[in-house]
Amino acid sequence: MNALNPGRTLRVLIPCLLIILAASCGRQDDPATGSAEVAVAAKVPITTSSDEAREAFLTGRALFDSLHRTESLSYFKRAVELDPDFAMGFVLLAAASPTAVQFFEAVANAEATGPGVSAGEQLIVDALVAGSRNDQTGQIDALNGLLSSYPDDERVHNRLATFYNTQQNFAQAIRHYQKAVSINPSFAGAFNSMGYAHRSNDDLESAKVAFARYIELLPDEANPYDSYAELLMEMGQYDESIANYRKSLAIDRNFAASYAGISINESLRGDSVSALEAAAQMRSVARTAEEKQAAIFATVACHLFAGNIDGAIAAAEEMYAVAAADGNEAAMGDVREYMGDIMLADGDGVRALAYYVDALGRRQKADINAARKAQAKRTHLFKTAIAAMISGDNETATDLVAKYKRAAEENGTSFERRRVHEHAAYLAMLNDNNATVVAELALADKLDPIVLYWSAVANRDAGNTGKARDLAYRAAHRNTLSANLPFFRADALRLLGELSGT
Repeated sequence: MNALNPGRTLRVLIPCLLIILAASCGRQDDPATGSAEVAVAAKVPITTSSDEAREAFLTGRALFDSLHRTESLSYFKRAVELDPDFAMGFVLLAAASPTAVQFFEAVANAEATGPGVSAGEQLIVDALVAGSRNDQTGQIDALNGLLSSYPDDERVHNRLATFYNTQQNFAQAIRHYQKAVSINPSFAGAFNSMGYAHRSNDDLESAKVAFARYIELLPDEANPYDSYAELLMEMGQYDESIANYRKSLAIDRNFAASYAGISINESLRGDSVSALEAAAQMRSVARTAEEKQAAIFATVACHLFAGNIDGAIAAAEEMYAVAAADGNEAAMGDVREYMGDIMLADGDGVRALAYYVDALGRRQKADINAARKAQAKRTHLFKTAIAAMISGDNETATDLVAKYKRAAEENGTSFERRRVHEHAAYLAMLNDNNATVVAELALADKLDPIVLYWSAVANRDAGNTGKARDLAYRAAHRNTLSANLPFFRADALRLLGELSGT
């Protein structure tokens, strides 16, 4: 599949990064372990009128921290039922929400409770609300304000680290994760996130150390083994990766991510039959519409890795039907967009455009906020510009690229602004300006397999063989959970073989 493809797609059924930013909130120290005055000064308090609500919240948070998001949801719902003004309850309810509609409803409720909470909790709510509106300046301002007031709260550092991760500022992210675990050496979740940050920062050995500590802290939980298995998959150690995913499932047979990980491992080593079997097992344990869609998406990926475009589209249609039966317009839009991406990878700009038009319509009908609907329009510009390139309509493509650039620079996120460079590279590619392709892709998304692949091609053409070989390896073997990996992996492997003389 050699056609241009539009950068990183929105990951189907994966909550937006803003939800991750809301993933944890500070817990007031137990006065029994020290003075109440010191506790309040050190940690962001939890304000609630109900001890029962607090207990439900803390139980839910412990589950959420261990990646039991489905199980945590009922506890957060219980907490806000017991105390309808429980701001932190709504913050984590947003984080655990499986759909965009539920997420935005929880955000609105968190914002409404703001006046009755502490200053620290208000800043957490402010960061969540700003993030939900794609206001990254407001988000970091609130998080920095939180840090100024609570420099010794490990969860505050964890929040900041996660924000920097989304900006691909991995050095800053790691610094705050390290501060979090220096405050609380038993803060397991920070070790997990630190492992991913090290991995993204190309320090796989430090990632391994962080994940080992995560396993040591939570040896009876599924997620530590799942996280370590993902690192092993990135390192090409597929048998050992699968063994660790199976350890995860031995602890929790419903831990869906581990089935997906096994499926991807099998696809990466060329066993499509076993990959499909793992995806089928994932579907057999699905408990919700969202989990069922995720399992079907694993099947879509299996077909794409195997080069079976018709099979992938058929599975995606099934996935769309599940979202439609659930009335989830946002998820329906996500599926249609990914189907458009499949068509682009197959070189069919016309069919891609039809899917993108449907995706935009679904997202405009979805019960999401105005900022997200505006972002959907920007995404449509980005995708349809490349569809025009694929179709050979360079005039339309150039016009759409210019419109996207204006929109992204005026109101876009850092992710969207990186896509401006991706667009510029593709236009330069069409105009045979390879030096510009190399320069622009160096400023695009460093974790996107498609960007990595085209960067490898451009560096090869520029005579930068060593750089091209490194980029081709990354395109083929890294970022293994990226929804874009199946599109160009076979091409990346062929290019790697060419550059390696094999």
